Amino acid sequence: MRKEISNGGVVRRNEYGYLDPSGIPPPDARTLSLTGWGGRDALIAAGVGSTGTDTPQMWLCKDTPTFPPVWSRLTATGTETRLIRRNGHTAGICYEDAHAEYCLLTGVLPPDLTAPRPDQTTAVFEGIEDALKDAGMTFANVARTWLYMDKILEWYDPFNRARDAFFRSRGVYDTLVPASTGIGSANLCGAAITACAIAVKPKGGGVTIEAIPSPLQCAALQYGSSFSRAVEIGTPDYRTLLVSGTASIEPGGATAYVDDVEKQIQLTMDVIGAILTSRGMGWADTTRAVMYLKKPEYMNPWQDWLRANGLTSMPLITVEADVCRDDLLVEVELDAIKAV
Repeated sequence: MRKEISNGGVVRRNEYGYLDPSGIPPPDARTLSLTGWGGRDALIAAGVGSTGTDTPQMWLCKDTPTFPPVWSRLTATGTETRLIRRNGHTAGICYEDAHAEYCLLTGVLPPDLTAPRPDQTTAVFEGIEDALKDAGMTFANVARTWLYMDKILEWYDPFNRARDAFFRSRGVYDTLVPASTGIGSANLCGAAITACAIAVKPKGGGVTIEAIPSPLQCAALQYGSSFSRAVEIGTPDYRTLLVSGTASIEPGGATAYVDDVEKQIQLTMDVIGAILTSRGMGWADTTRAVMYLKKPEYMNPWQDWLRANGLTSMPLITVEADVCRDDLLVEVELDAIKAV
């Protein structure tokens, strides 16, 4: 499955697939980022996760998986790229189009995997900041993050405190608070947390980067979680909407429809649909989406929802992962692009 878009002279392509014993097929364009989910043993057997590769990559794993291993890859043509390397592995890649410079970081790790979890969190944010120096950027250029925490339910509050402290120290609350996904998933490296980020540096006028509110939810900052519901990057050619990890949360911030996965799926998708509509977009503008299911048995109601809404062909992968609250059963993240 693939979705392709051209912007500023660069063709970007989002691709999805299943991992087989032969491993990842060779790309037909420059790989900007490669992310995969699957059983630990299956991923190791496929030979993924090499630190010597020139492909920025991250592999998330479970010891007892239910779903087959899958991968998601972003490639590009029409642009020169430059690798960013840290701690012996490729941490990201720099590229540009006619309107802006971009730095996409993948699988940023803490240098000390034995440090306390909050310290690893701080180290990952510092690692993002350090890697951005190679692109001539700072954390102020970050539009979105993805944060994958092993055993998230055991330490989500300490994680939030560590992120808040970093954001305060860098003045993030005075500028753009990035969109984000914070989800529970282990990684092949054994870190408490690993992260991805996209940073954008406009070349001149005509580029906008702004936080987008959710019409059906309060700001996450109101209940102590430091991310924007969505961030939109506008250029003279396209608007790109990056919707954060979204779950069944009512306007006041509490979990809605506890123990009812069908209603949680419906509310989650209603919330995302409202964000899309607020930006003059719809489901057909989706270029990438991930559904995180807390339990594998939620796959059937999720597939039922997709069929009922005519969205079975949406560019999407579904993985099993813990959500940040015990009573949240699903979470969805989504990117959409629309021509100006």
